[in-house]
Amino acid sequence: MGAERMAGERSPSGLYRMSAWEGEMERTHPRLPAWYWREADRRRAFARWVEAEAGSMALQLGRLLRPDTAPDAASATRAMIDLLARDAEWGRRAAERSYEEAA
Repeated sequence: MGAERMAGERSPSGLYRMSAWEGEMERTHPRLPAWYWREADRRRAFARWVEAEAGSMALQLGRLLRPDTAPDAASATRAMIDLLARDAEWGRRAAERSYEEAA
């Protein structure tokens, strides 16, 4: 498997993997939608999932930060927020590229 293909199967942080998303889809859908079997559509949906999941988690972590948060915890939390924000941005760009390529 080439590096380009591998790059599309996980977010930059490696936290979000296509295999995890596919497993979740297969567990939660008694019958998978027709688009799931088309690779381009599946990759686009995965990218949108990364954008939504990473963005949501970054927002949740951001709400936990308070002025009295211990410096070590605040620093680690901010680093994780940045990591998740990069993953969300990657997902957004990957989905947009997929739509542009399909046009």
